[in-house]
Amino acid sequence: MVPEAVEGAAPGVAALLKGVSEDRSHAVLDLGPATDQNLRVYGRFARWVRFADLLGDAGWPRGHVSAAGLLGTLLPQPERPYDIVFAWDVIERFFPEDRPRLIQRLAEITAGDARLHALVRAAEDVATRPLRFTLLDVDRIRYEAIGTSRLPPARLLPADMAKVLAPWQVVHAYNLKIGLREYVAERR
Repeated sequence: MVPEAVEGAAPGVAALLKGVSEDRSHAVLDLGPATDQNLRVYGRFARWVRFADLLGDAGWPRGHVSAAGLLGTLLPQPERPYDIVFAWDVIERFFPEDRPRLIQRLAEITAGDARLHALVRAAEDVATRPLRFTLLDVDRIRYEAIGTSRLPPARLLPADMAKVLAPWQVVHAYNLKIGLREYVAERR
């Protein structure tokens, strides 16, 4: 179980942003809620940033909207396709039958060489409550438990993530001390 709030290393975020120029030419899509701190970190790399807040305050897909309706809110960035996506733990929160639609929609609105960061629970007894993630820097993150609802016991295993993320290819995976796994994937 993750404490109410904890800070730690984020090797997946560091790997995702390694080599990304700080010329502010990038477009970032964050599937989580907007935070000033995340915007500060993204602002070093991106001119365009969009926070989708797909999960809402309760940590579940917003407002009992169907997956199709929710995914319709993920609009393309007209100036430049998104080339960096922070999915956080959103993929894990979608029903298994809706995950391919989420990934397909992300493929439709991202550049051909886009990079994606995702988090999942590495163990069934870890992170049973929804989490909110805040970047402290390009290699540090803060996790905060939100809401009171429990997540379903099923979790995404590494082989499952490789399949779910296609057409992205997993290039790095990291196990974090608090029982989460970070994935970094690239479009090929």
